[in-house]
Amino acid sequence: AGLSDTTVTSVAFLFPMAKAIAATGWLEILVSIVLGTPGSHFAGIVRLCLLVGPLSAIVNNTPVTAMMVPVLQGWCSRMGFDVAKFGIPLAFSAQLGGGLTLMGSPTNFAARKTYLKCGFQLGFFELTVVAAPLFFLGVIFFAIVAPRMLGGKTVAPPLRRAISAEERDGFFRVGFKISRGAFARGNLKVDKAGFERMAGVGGVKIALRDGEQVWPAATDTESEAYRMKAGDVLIFRATAEGIVSLRAQGGLN
Repeated sequence: AGLSDTTVTSVAFLFPMAKAIAATGWLEILVSIVLGTPGSHFAGIVRLCLLVGPLSAIVNNTPVTAMMVPVLQGWCSRMGFDVAKFGIPLAFSAQLGGGLTLMGSPTNFAARKTYLKCGFQLGFFELTVVAAPLFFLGVIFFAIVAPRMLGGKTVAPPLRRAISAEERDGFFRVGFKISRGAFARGNLKVDKAGFERMAGVGGVKIALRDGEQVWPAATDTESEAYRMKAGDVLIFRATAEGIVSLRAQGGLN
């Protein structure tokens, strides 16, 4: 009975479309540009909402939320943020963003069908005039309230942390090739990427480009000048848990 409703089937077809968008790598590039490396939860939540809201209006908030959850977890892990402070802003900014256009939310499809029975055609941007101010008010509210009310009062771990002898015994050396996304754009330093903050990851030990070691370089100046690019190979020290976390990072193969 549910599949006889065009609203249900329309939303279902949006999931493979969203998956296809994610598979192209554009989502990772967009996330790296918009989210970046903010210095506080406030700035991070504002950037997250400004990414998720418009994206939900274009694709549909349901698949966008599903796609963003693993991306958000990996980003928070690298930035040292408490992911619990971002979950509700993610969900509600997607909901508010879904009201910006007709295809942004399954509820809008259902409302359109009801309006058609009454002889009224609900346009694609019919809701934008009302939804846009509500969206921006929501962004401000989430950015102010969420860091204070959600999650624990955690402090980001340092980028360079000491590894105990017990931890060292369970570490492996593993290499990942940069393929796309945040690490492939050529403007991010190794020591600013936040890998050391990830659970079970001891950090990058060597960076290779065309088979040659480029980081750490022979001099401090050369090391400071190095920026990660697509095709570089990063050699990590990581536990089994850390390897799983690294594999989940978009752009590392």
